[in-house]
Amino acid sequence: MKASDLFVKALENEGVDRIFAVPGEENLDIVESLRRSSIQLILTRHEQSAAFMAATHGRLTGRPGVCMATLGPGALNLVTGAAYAHLGAMPMVLITGQKPIMTAHQARFQTVDIVATMKPLTKASRQIVSGTSIPSVVREAFRLAADERPGPVHLELPEDVAAVEVSDEITVVALHPVELPVAQEAAIERAAALLMKAGRPLVMFGAASNRPRLVGQLTEFIRRTGIPFFNTQMGKGTVAAIGHDEATELWMGTAALSARDYLHEGSTAPT
Repeated sequence: MKASDLFVKALENEGVDRIFAVPGEENLDIVESLRRSSIQLILTRHEQSAAFMAATHGRLTGRPGVCMATLGPGALNLVTGAAYAHLGAMPMVLITGQKPIMTAHQARFQTVDIVATMKPLTKASRQIVSGTSIPSVVREAFRLAADERPGPVHLELPEDVAAVEVSDEITVVALHPVELPVAQEAAIERAAALLMKAGRPLVMFGAASNRPRLVGQLTEFIRRTGIPFFNTQMGKGTVAAIGHDEATELWMGTAALSARDYLHEGSTAPT
């Protein structure tokens, strides 16, 4: 089988069911391997759209969303989406193509160092240089993307590496559960004590609280304590509906970025 077949098998092993993409010549082997797989290839009108869709998929599901683009200009169009996922802690894997690295026939045409470009905007950015390393590289990419703090990871698969023949005996790497950090009991007790002593407690929900695993627990926390709350733009939707009247009474609104915002003034006012 080709390395691209092994790459797609590794994606299937990670539970990937769709990829948002604007593929190009350097991705053709991957596209053909995807055609024979269980993964749905969703074509977008622009690479930036693919990146935002993958990032949002990660944000809403808690599982890394996946997008793909070709080399150079196509890969650079993923940058804004990568930054969006990086700032918002959204698990995401970006796949880009590249000219052959073992032989070059077109000099530097459209060749940009995307691995270096992506490094400041991702948790990791790596070029795959060997077909046999694909299972471990893909497993590590998805592990990093999902581990706290979640974020984007970039993988570059050059055209000639994707086309190389690899042994059918190479297997994917077994998955292991994501280790979630747990606060020490003493820290939880201190936080509870501070809440009990507070004269006018107020809860702020930001981007980090807007995770699939947290919404139910945080909603229950607000319902049971009756503490008023507000959210940032990225924290919208953290607390699910807890009854129209009750939610209206407890929700203070969304904090804006403008000066003299009443929520900012209220949250920083002296007690």
